[in-house]
Parts: sequence; structure tokens; C-alpha cells
Amino acid sequence: MRILVTNDDGIESEGLHVLSRRLTEVGDVTVFCPSTNRSGAGAAIGHIAAGLPDVIAEDRYDLGGVDAAYHFDGPPALATILACKGLVGPGPDLVVSGINPGWNVGHSVHFSGTVGACVAAGVFGVPSLAVSQAAAGAGERQLWDTAADVAALLVDELVAAPRSLDAPRLLNVNVPNLPPHELRGREYTTLAPRLPYSLDAPTLTHKGDRLYAADFVRFAPFESPPGSDTNAVERGYVSITPLTSTRASR
Repeated sequence: MRILVTNDDGIESEGLHVLSRRLTEVGDVTVFCPSTNRSGAGAAIGHIAAGLPDVIAEDRYDLGGVDAAYHFDGPPALATILACKGLVGPGPDLVVSGINPGWNVGHSVHFSGTVGACVAAGVFGVPSLAVSQAAAGAGERQLWDTAADVAALLVDELVAAPRSLDAPRLLNVNVPNLPPHELRGREYTTLAPRLPYSLDAPTLTHKGDRLYAADFVRFAPFESPPGSDTNAVERGYVSITPLTSTRASR
């Protein structure tokens, strides 16, 4: 099984490294991702009329066991499209995007580069997982291995699932930042009515002449109804939200 691993945080992301190493245990892994942070890029592909960015091949000890690793100055959705078209080897059987440091829940899925990479995979009929983990709190560390183990398990299940037209092919996965033994299980969920970072009470503050500073209340209270992705993660469950994507005609 050929697995493309990408992300929106860049080649230096520890979450990408941990995920890539773990997935070498279930398939042949190729990494192709942005060179630097492209968070919030959604499914954008950028301005490519003038040509494609240079691609850099990596030989990195911290991606030990990965068959090939590449990065470029482009967004994650473009990386997925180019990989599915054969730029960095045979097209993948599966795309896994992550591990994002911080959950991608609610309406943030429409703007997330982590999810956008998977939306692009759906255009080619390639199943995908967008994997995010709740951010570590003050004095805590990010428990990447928990989310990587969840991803590896779901890869096996997604690949083994029947290829019916109504089967979910894009799963948005959010994992609590907990040790594996503290996870309470998994729940299939819907999207909570939450904007990225809440983006609450935006304001303009005059700074002089025609210049204004824009700001908003970060992490304002939000709804977390039963059955939603936020509710599941807050209760210690892995949230799995099936999403849909448009497949191109062939």
C-alpha cells in the first residue's frame, strides 16, 4: 500500500515525523508537504500559472524508515494533487495529512490546510485521513504517539472498507492529547457550530491616518452539543467525522 503523508505545518513539524515513522509499519510512505507553515490554506493551490515551485528532496535521520521525503514552497492541497498525478512516484493508495498540533473541529474544516490536502485527494478518488490532536495545555507536552497509533489503526480500517459509492472516503480525525490508556474510545461525530479560534467580537482599533489594527477574542465560548466533534474530544474520545469531497470525472 502506497501512503502519501502531508501536512500544513511544514517539513519540520514533529507531528509529521512521528506520523510518517508510524505509518511505515503499515505501508510504503512518501512524504510530500509544504516547506514551511501553511496553516489555514484550506484547499488552495496558489498561483501556478507561472509554473510550479522547486521541489526539495530530503535525506533526514528523523524521518527514519520513510521511503522518500520531499517538500516545496506550496500549499498542502497542491502537494496532494501533484503526488496523485505522479510527480514524486506512483500515485498513492491513501493520503494521510497531519498530525496537526491543535484540533480541526467545527467549521474550521472548511479552512484547514490539513483537511484541504484530503479534499484534494478526494478529487482523484483516493481515500484519506486528516489527523489532528488537541493542543497540549500549559506545562503539558504533545503526545504525538497517541494520535499516530490512532491513525495507523484507521488506515487499516479505511483500506479494508468496501469501495461503495456511499462509503466515507475522507475522515476528519481529532484525538485528545492523552496517553493511549486514557482514551475512552471513539465516536463518529458531526461538526460543531464553531469557527476557527471562535473569531469572536472582531474589532478595529485606529492607529493613525488610514491604518487600523484588527483583532478578535480568541477562544471565546462555543457550542459543543452531544454528538459533535468538540464534545467527543472534550470527553476523552477520538472523534471521527466523515466528510465528502467532489471526485473528478475520468
